[in-house]
Amino acid sequence: MKRAAVQTWEIAQRDLVQRAKSKAFLATSLLVAGMILVLGPLIASELDDPPPYRIGVVGTTDEEFTAYLEVAAASFDREAVIERFDDLSAAEQDLEFGDLNVIVVGGSEVIWLEEESTQLNSIVVVALQSIERRDVAAELGLTPDEAQSLLAPPTPGSRTLREPDPETEPRRIGAFIGSILLYMSILMFGQFVMMGVVEEKSSRVVEVLLSRVRPTQILVGKVIGIGLLGLAQLALLGAVVWFTLTQFNLADISLADIGRDVIVQVVFWYLVGYTFFAVIYAALGATISRQEDMQSVALIPVALLLPGYFIALLSLEDPNAMLSRVASMLPPTSPLVMPMRLAVGGVAAWEVAVALVLLAAASYGLIRLGGRVYTGAVLKLGPKVRLRDAWRAAAQ
Repeated sequence: MKRAAVQTWEIAQRDLVQRAKSKAFLATSLLVAGMILVLGPLIASELDDPPPYRIGVVGTTDEEFTAYLEVAAASFDREAVIERFDDLSAAEQDLEFGDLNVIVVGGSEVIWLEEESTQLNSIVVVALQSIERRDVAAELGLTPDEAQSLLAPPTPGSRTLREPDPETEPRRIGAFIGSILLYMSILMFGQFVMMGVVEEKSSRVVEVLLSRVRPTQILVGKVIGIGLLGLAQLALLGAVVWFTLTQFNLADISLADIGRDVIVQVVFWYLVGYTFFAVIYAALGATISRQEDMQSVALIPVALLLPGYFIALLSLEDPNAMLSRVASMLPPTSPLVMPMRLAVGGVAAWEVAVALVLLAAASYGLIRLGGRVYTGAVLKLGPKVRLRDAWRAAAQ
C-alpha cells in the first residue's frame, strides 16, 4: 500500500513538473494575469469616475435650465456639462462625432444619436419639468418660498429595520470573480489531463509506466499532479486580482471585505470540482490516440460545465431560486453553483451536506468507472475506442 502511494506521488510530481514547463501553461498564465492587470484600471476608472454627461442646448431654453440639469444629474451621482448652440445643425454634428450625449431643442424636443439613455433622459425630463413647475407657480402668484416648496417638497424620512451588511457587495463581486476562475481552472486543467493521457498513449510512454504501476495509479497520479498545478495557478491569478483590487481601488474592495471564507470556498470547490471533471477528461482521453480527436471528445465535459457556470451567475442575483438550490446540490453543477450561493449567504447547512455527500458519491463512482475505461482503452492505438469496448476490454 505504501509503495503504491509512493509510486502514485512520483507520477503526480512528474506530470506537475512536465506540464508546468509547457508553453501552453506559461502562455495562458501570463495572458490571463496580463488581462487582469490591464482591464482592472479600466474597469476601476469607469466605476469610480464615470464621465460627465455632455448636453447640447439649442434655442431659447431658460437660463436656469443649466442649474436644474446639474441638480438633477447630482441626484444620480453624475455631472452634467452644458454646451449652448445657436444652430441645430452644429449641435447635430457634435452629436454625430460623439462630443454630445443628447441635444435639447427649445425645451420641447430631445434628440438622441441612436437610442436614448434611460438615466440621462430622466435627468433632462426632471430639469424641464422643474422649469415648467416654476413658471406655473409664477403665474399663480406664489411667493419664492411657496414656489420652492412646490418645486422641491420635503422628502419623507426613511429607516431600515436591519443595518445593511457592508460586506455584501464585496462578497458578491468576490464570488463573481471566483466563478470565472473556477470555470477557467477546471476547464483548462481538465484539458491538460486529457492532453497528458493522449500524449503518453500516442508516444507509448504509458506502456513503460504500466510495466511498473497499475492503470488506476497512473490515472490518480495524473489527476493529482495537474490538479496541484491548477491550484498554484488559481493562487497566482487570485493574487493578481487582489493586487488589482487594492492598487486601483476597484469599487473600494479589499481582501478583508471579500472575506477569507469566500476564498476558502473557491479553493475547496475547485479541488472537488476539478477531481470530478478531471477523471472524465482522463477516461475520455484514453479512448483516442490523436491530438486531432481531442476537440470533439472534449465537448462532453464542456457540455456538463457550461450549465453550472451560467446557473452560478444567476445564483448571485437570486441564490434561493429553485433552479439555483437544486443545481447547487446535484453534481456536476454543484462545484460551480454552491460556492456562489455560499458567498451570497442564506444556504442551509443540510444543503451543503447533501451537495458534499452526492458529489463524493458521484466522484467515487466516477473514479471507479473512469479507471475501468482508462484501463481498457489506454493501450488501444488507432481509431477512437468506444466506451462500451473499453469497458469490456478492462474486464478481460
